[in-house]
Amino acid sequence: MAEDKQSVEAELAALNEACEKLIRSIADARSVREVVSLEDVEVPNHLRAIAYARVPSLGRIRRVRDNRVEEIVQHQLHTLRIERNEIVASREFDRIKAGDWYILRTDYPELYVKALREANLIFQNKQRQRERR
Repeated sequence: MAEDKQSVEAELAALNEACEKLIRSIADARSVREVVSLEDVEVPNHLRAIAYARVPSLGRIRRVRDNRVEEIVQHQLHTLRIERNEIVASREFDRIKAGDWYILRTDYPELYVKALREANLIFQNKQRQRERR
């Protein structure tokens, strides 16, 4: 019995380490595509009943992933906002949409709509600034 308990504890420790490693990988990701491509940690069937209670990092993974995706999108929008040349910003926006935002459309539809709306506002402001000159 004690041997089984030690075995379960060792498996939980290994699961915790795998979760922490995934969280570090998510934090290091530089694109939405990179974040989404990271594989979730597989929880063995016999540990599912206790894993979320005993391994807090397992429950944090989804939150960390969602927050990181939002941070990356905000950084991409900031890059568009600070670019002075409208043509360069437009090309960068096309690159971002093709490389990253297609994933947002399927996995994070609310964030996609919000980011698209914000990007359009950025370009409207750039256009107004250009017309004032």
